[in-house]
Amino acid sequence: MGSARAMPTLASCLLLALLAGCATGGDPTTRFYVLSALPAATAALAGVRREPPVAVDIAALRLPQYLERPQIVTRSAHNELALQEYHQWGGNLAKNMTSVLARNLALLLDTAEISVFSRRPPAPADVRVEIDVLQFERAPDRRVLLSAQWRIRAGADGAARLARISDVGSEPLDATAGMDATVATMSALLGELSGIIARAIAEQAR
Repeated sequence: MGSARAMPTLASCLLLALLAGCATGGDPTTRFYVLSALPAATAALAGVRREPPVAVDIAALRLPQYLERPQIVTRSAHNELALQEYHQWGGNLAKNMTSVLARNLALLLDTAEISVFSRRPPAPADVRVEIDVLQFERAPDRRVLLSAQWRIRAGADGAARLARISDVGSEPLDATAGMDATVATMSALLGELSGIIARAIAEQAR
């Protein structure tokens, strides 16, 4: 009889211990991140100003399937990916990249005539940009990498005027750097790619 009465007490103690563990923050807090554009004070590329300003349509920005998820993806080995369950994008990554690229191009090309594929261009674009992201993550050596194939189309026929693959990367991040440093570096690399594309647009729009 005594042992039978002890069982509910033991179960209650275990339940209280479990609840106490939850109350002390046993589960990590999920953090959410977004990419950021170049600083508003970024100078336009020399010689790009014209009247009327160049009109650019970002017609497409596509991601590889492994990046189409809320978790931030890192590469833990050459052929192995790691999903950061407690570090996630604050929205759709492709849309975030597109809006940041649009802001960057507006600053670098000194133009407000930037449209993206989710909106109808207010006027015919001088150039259309299409981007296929090939890689965008932190590598096992803690370098952040961005690789993209991009095309510029221009003219009434919309024919491709230029097609390139650009690879940009960072120095290895410190081992103590958190995911916020990784995302900040990703923003910087997207800014670098924006500069490469902006210079090509300036050449094509002349």
